Amino acid sequence: MKKFLLYAAVIGAVALIIAGASRSVSYASEALDMCFEMIIPTLFPFFICSGMLIYSGFCEVLAKAFRFCMMPLFRINPAGSSAFILGIVSGYPLGAVTAGELYTNNYLSKTEAERLLAFCNNSGPLFILGSVGAAVYSDMRFGVMLYISHILAALTVGIIFRFYKTSQYVAPPTVMGTPKRPIGEIFNIALQNAVSSILTVCGAVLFFSVISRLFLDLLPLSAGLGAVASGICEFVTGTLKISALDIPTASKLILTSAVVGFAGLSVHVQVMAVVSKYGLSLKPYIIGKIFHGIIAAVYTFICLRLRPIAEFTFAPSAGRAFAAVSVYEAIFTAITILACGACAVWLYLRSCRCEGTLKNKGH
Repeated sequence: MKKFLLYAAVIGAVALIIAGASRSVSYASEALDMCFEMIIPTLFPFFICSGMLIYSGFCEVLAKAFRFCMMPLFRINPAGSSAFILGIVSGYPLGAVTAGELYTNNYLSKTEAERLLAFCNNSGPLFILGSVGAAVYSDMRFGVMLYISHILAALTVGIIFRFYKTSQYVAPPTVMGTPKRPIGEIFNIALQNAVSSILTVCGAVLFFSVISRLFLDLLPLSAGLGAVASGICEFVTGTLKISALDIPTASKLILTSAVVGFAGLSVHVQVMAVVSKYGLSLKPYIIGKIFHGIIAAVYTFICLRLRPIAEFTFAPSAGRAFAAVSVYEAIFTAITILACGACAVWLYLRSCRCEGTLKNKGH
């Protein structure tokens, strides 16, 4: 059945390309422009930096810094913090690439890497704050709210997935060691991996952009459904279409938060392409992104309830975005962080109690 579905999908893709040959060329040209103007300039330097951090041993430093939260909250070796941090700083799909590299270099067990995939692959601040907040909605405070919701949703998904495969082996915290290499060798390894990853990402973007747009052209969708469908396929295009809908701004922001959290099938194809070589299951990743989109939309809805949209719209200065975040948003963020911290403490004490019980039974 799987082979039959694969054959049918490939034949259907070929038929779409042949039937819409002129549009295929146009869509492919636009996808290449997006690769050269957005993806390569923003991701390629981060790919190199990520590789250099991993192969130089910086993950060991991060593991010591985040030992207090990674295992109690997410049941992941503290070294996994590097994938989450790079994921929220640089954007899709660097978090997933870093998680795969950590697994390859034996920093994480397979179960830990799959848990990490569920919440480490996130949109970066450059897109949410700049492209969405400042460019699309002309108010960076919208971007601040969306980014806060996005990160809190990622942390929430990580806490949920700490229960993924709880009965299976989890690598215990160990003293990690990285082979000593000269800087030239580290850069060479990171450069080769970065070139391979960026080619894979751009190839996936080019292929899926053409196929998804040809497919959506066949569907008689309304403007609203068309915007949501575009967001499910490719979140950048979907975000632009959602912002152009004739609906309240609050509804646009909630839909945008859901679309950016889910990331779109285009990003998922990129992740599948770069993670397939690591042999990791993508089920937790896909389920995690669905949860991420829903939870991010809920957090955005709560923020909008705490501070109605009119306060944003008629604020005197949209340029002072970071200084103008409301007290309610700060309180909401602080409460959420405290709740996560309390949950971490409770889970940690519970794990210690369980370990003590097991030791007593052993005696």
